[in-house]
Amino acid sequence: MKRVLVSVKSVQRDRDGQDTVVELISPGTWYEKNGTQYVRYEESSVTGMDGVKTTIKIYDGSIVLLRTGAVNMRHQYILGEERETVYETPFGEIPMAVKTHELTVDFHDGTGHVHLGYDISVDDEWQFYNQLDIDVREEIEHGHEGNPEIGN
Repeated sequence: MKRVLVSVKSVQRDRDGQDTVVELISPGTWYEKNGTQYVRYEESSVTGMDGVKTTIKIYDGSIVLLRTGAVNMRHQYILGEERETVYETPFGEIPMAVKTHELTVDFHDGTGHVHLGYDISVDDEWQFYNQLDIDVREEIEHGHEGNPEIGN
């Protein structure tokens, strides 16, 4: 497991063409299991999801974004495809769909960049377009966790 810094920039464009930009930098972890790369970090009050844990699963050709805590969701992003999901909130469940228009992954050994561009619809009605840029870099001060050869 490697300690990393996760930088997330989300740009959400509504029906009127207005952009809402949210940026977050959070400490996190990276590891690889069975050929899949995992990045985990905690959201903050900046994103309106304080205490929510986010996991990004990086596959060849797709990304899965999992959130657990005050909200629960699992979105899978595959270029050109629409995927249905349920967003669970304290106020109830919201059925939604995401259609991925942009997906670029340049990620190796715990560092790199993911770019997503997708539409979100709720009850078959388009809500907004979202772009998500995620940069992950090694947290130099701590580096690899639990590996005495590299440092703790």
